[in-house]
Amino acid sequence: MGGKPKIVQQDPEADARKAAEEAAIKTNAKTAQRNKNRSQSMLAGADAPQQKTTLGGG
Repeated sequence: MGGKPKIVQQDPEADARKAAEEAAIKTNAKTAQRNKNRSQSMLAGADAPQQKTTLGGG
């Protein structure tokens, strides 16, 4: 009925390395998205007309 038990080789260092690489990829993607959003919001404000105010007595 039963066959030989399946032997699973484990390499904790490789698992940790792979997890670290995946975390770095996610972090880089999130940072890139934030930078993209920040630059887009700065550009959106750059083409708005500059309005003079009377603040500061100017």
